[in-house]
Formats: sequence, C-alpha cells, structure tokens
Amino acid sequence: MPTIIDIAHKAKVSVMTVSRVLNNPEIVSDKTIQKIHRIMDELGYQPSQIARSLVKKETNTIGVILPDIKNTFFNNLFRYIEDYASLHNYNLLLCNTDEEPAKEMKYIKLFQSQRVDGILIVPTSETSVEYLQRSEIKFVLIDRRSQKLKNDFVVTDHYWGAYKATEYLIKLGHKNIAVLKGPGILFPDIERYKGFLKAMNLHKLPANENFVLNCEFDEAMACKSVTEMFSKKEKPTAVFAFNSLMMLGAIKSLKNLKKKIPRDVSLICFDEISGYEIFEPRVTCVVQPIEKLGDLAIKRLIEKIKNPKVSVKNIVLKPKLVEGDSCGKI
Repeated sequence: MPTIIDIAHKAKVSVMTVSRVLNNPEIVSDKTIQKIHRIMDELGYQPSQIARSLVKKETNTIGVILPDIKNTFFNNLFRYIEDYASLHNYNLLLCNTDEEPAKEMKYIKLFQSQRVDGILIVPTSETSVEYLQRSEIKFVLIDRRSQKLKNDFVVTDHYWGAYKATEYLIKLGHKNIAVLKGPGILFPDIERYKGFLKAMNLHKLPANENFVLNCEFDEAMACKSVTEMFSKKEKPTAVFAFNSLMMLGAIKSLKNLKKKIPRDVSLICFDEISGYEIFEPRVTCVVQPIEKLGDLAIKRLIEKIKNPKVSVKNIVLKPKLVEGDSCGKI
C-alpha cells in the first residue's frame, strides 16, 4: 500500500508538501496540487481519514439522530439534510432512537467518541439536550425545541398549523372533532393540541374529552382507538390526526367500519401521507416545509462548526394547509 513518502518521492517534492496538499491545500499552488493528485491516482493512494482528522481536528462527519425513521416525515427530512451536507463535503451518520431516551443518550455518546464535528437531533429527552449543552459538541435541534434551555433550533410553527386545520373543519360546520395525538410530552404534540384548543375556544366549542385519543403516534394504536370510538353512541363528524401514521390507522379503521370519507366522517392530518397523490379521496393536510427545515438546520450547524462563537439562532417556519377531498360540509 503506497504512503505519502512514496507520493513525495515520485513527485520529487517533500513529504511536508504532500501533507499540505491533503490537509491545507489553500497554501499550495494549483499546479502542485494537480501533480500530486495525479500521482495519487496512479499509485492508488487513499488518504487516511483518521489521520487527517487528527491533523485538522475535524472529521467532516455529522451525526443525525432521528426518533422514528418509519415516519415519512423523518425519511424526507434526512434526505434533504444529506443533499446539503454532500454539497459541503460532509458525511452523515444516522441513528434511530424509537423515542427512547436511553438509546438517544447512547447515540450521542457514540458520536462524541467518534469525534463527529456536530450533531443534528430531533430530541426525545430534555436530559439529552442538557447533556449536549454541557458538552463541547456543536448541535442544532430540528422539529423540536427545549422547554428550558436556550439553544439553536429549526422548527415548524406546530401551534399555528393545528389552529388553521381545526378552524378549517369548524368553518365546514364541524363541532364534534376527534383528535388523534401523542401522550403530550413532546413539543410538537403539545403545540398542536394547544392550537386545536385555541380554535375550539375561539369558536366557543367544547373539546369533548371522549374524542381526545392518545394514540402514541402509532398506526396500530390509532386504528384500534378509532374503532373503539365509533363503537360508542356518541360519534365525531371529523377526525384530526396529529401525524401521518395515526391518520393511516384511522383510514384503516374507517374502511373496516364501512364508513365513507368524507360522507360519513371528515379527515384532516398534520403532515403529508406517503403516496397521498394517488390516495382516494386525497387527504387534506398541514404540510411542513421539510426541505427548508433540513436545509436551514444543516446550514446552521455548519456555521457553528466553522465559527463556534456565533450567537444562538431560533428559526420558526410556517406550514401550509393543502386542501384535498377528505373534508366535507355538515
């Protein structure tokens, strides 16, 4: 296996010059750089990423920690992060936490040991954010923010999106609206429920506790909960799912119950459903600007890596209500 000594010997330059081409090419002439890269190709030389990171104190690697890669939202988010990172010569390492704080902390410490340059994280636990805050790791929160600490985040305005979705149903005449939500621990869940309640209160409508279902953001649980809800005497005229997985569960349940959408019940969802273009009827949904979320988050992290003294920046993006055919008038 060729070494930089072999490269230097064939190029008739010093070993230091070859090292500069690998680690500080900006101080070497273009002619020398081209010559050394040509010889590297001829000899099949592959520079050691570990050695280079020790010299530069950078690994050109970013860790990405997501809570649920089954969720289409997080799949798409990672894709846009990867596109921007690749343009700036950063490699990504991806971990999935399943919303488990212990796994999240394990992956943070793993990335720390791997000396990644920074971490993008959709946090499950406040403890993880506190740990990152105490460490020297550069990090940016996506989709969620800390309720206690001041740090960089890029999020959607979940409150506003849920408010607009609920208001849309109310204007169609719906008063009995069911909500499929999570346990009320995570920032998006809390904000979406607040937005729902605000719209109901402004229109002087009660939020029926029998129609507020904790489905743990899970498709199977949503299917079961919706089936149980419609087996009772009191039934909603509309269902608002706080994510696409729970909406899929609701659709399966209503299909099994032989209920027509939107004739028997209207549906609205926060986040797009995968393949919604071909789904009949098309589901009305609150669409997050996923590409912008990913781009701004990775861009911000790279800024922090390059300049650790930049001040904290918080970015809140507005979602968009996209009308389909799943909501009808009362």
